[in-house]
Amino acid sequence: MVMAEQSAMYEIVNASIEDSQLTITWGDGHHSSYHPLWLRHQCECKVCGTPIDAVRGIRLLDIPPNIEPELRNNSNTDVHIQWMPDKHRSVYSARWLRNHCYSDQERARRKHLPTLWDGSIVDSLPTFDFNQVEIDQAEHLAMLESVRDYGFCQVINLSTEPGQSHRLIELIGTQRQTHFSTYNLSRKSSVDNVGDITSKLLPHVDETYRLSCIGVTVFQVLQPSSNGGDSTLVDGFQAAYQMQEKWPEDFDLLTRVPIAAERLDLGANTDGQSRWYKARMPIIKLDSDNDISGVRINERQIAPLDIPADLIEPCYRALRRMFEILYDPKLIITLKLKAGDGLLFNNQRILHGRTEFDAEEPARSVLTSSVDLDDFHSTMRILRRMLDAEDSSMAFNQGMAV
Repeated sequence: MVMAEQSAMYEIVNASIEDSQLTITWGDGHHSSYHPLWLRHQCECKVCGTPIDAVRGIRLLDIPPNIEPELRNNSNTDVHIQWMPDKHRSVYSARWLRNHCYSDQERARRKHLPTLWDGSIVDSLPTFDFNQVEIDQAEHLAMLESVRDYGFCQVINLSTEPGQSHRLIELIGTQRQTHFSTYNLSRKSSVDNVGDITSKLLPHVDETYRLSCIGVTVFQVLQPSSNGGDSTLVDGFQAAYQMQEKWPEDFDLLTRVPIAAERLDLGANTDGQSRWYKARMPIIKLDSDNDISGVRINERQIAPLDIPADLIEPCYRALRRMFEILYDPKLIITLKLKAGDGLLFNNQRILHGRTEFDAEEPARSVLTSSVDLDDFHSTMRILRRMLDAEDSSMAFNQGMAV
């Protein structure tokens, strides 16, 4: 049934030119209209080239302003157009046309929507076996799509050898190089990273002081604590939508007012180079459809607010209400990870924390690294293409990207 529906979806029943626009009726009843300039600019013939490889001969300024399409030799699988007055010829496949239809209905169909969750998800955690993921492309894709959908997943049966950490990272994308690189969260005598202390950490997003926040975080447990040190996660999108419902004016404020975050690193636990990072941006990001696309909030990294005086009190009110939701136990899940367990999570959606733990020997040891969101999306698109999954024109959530 699904195959039949998809077949009808990509079948051209009728194609015509109406008011200079290409109009198509599809096998599933949908109607599409394409502006002539849009169509001509996206011609992918040998002369014009394709944006996919960025080798394009077409120039927008070279397209005649009075461009008009004429249909030639069409079928139910493609459309042939001769352009007037320059008589250039273009061919557009049915699949390409449908997957790039810019009607409101089709744009909504292509846009991926996240699956929101609360503490009840702890009974059905998205979990993947690394041994299977590493050899099975379908399972590999399922793991990435779980991070896309839920913002996180758990991975089991990882190697506990530090030199093997790259194997999981490379399944996500290219490792992002920051001043932490692959960092071992473990109790240290000189603490330059709050992850090295033994006390409880409230849910937070990492490195909010960067203009470009970390994308997907990769945790790999080498040595767990025998008493505490459990990981906690919160769906920041769920919290933000609750904020929007309960206090819409405060929600709006947090999508507009820049909140400063700051970090001075003297290099005690990194490469010896001092760094001083600072960024100012709202803690909730909306996309062009006004849907939530990212959260950026870490209470410990909030610097002095640099905003108009009349916004100080409203902004603190909004922040307090946001934290009230984020720290609600009903939204938090707690995971006791074993040696060889790991977590993947979208650091621009999921807040993570940790329960307190006892200092002991051998010391708790967790490797943390990251992959940028665009690399993560790239890996997912390539796998979908290799497995002939639904078209790669699906629009993924872009996080805090401007």
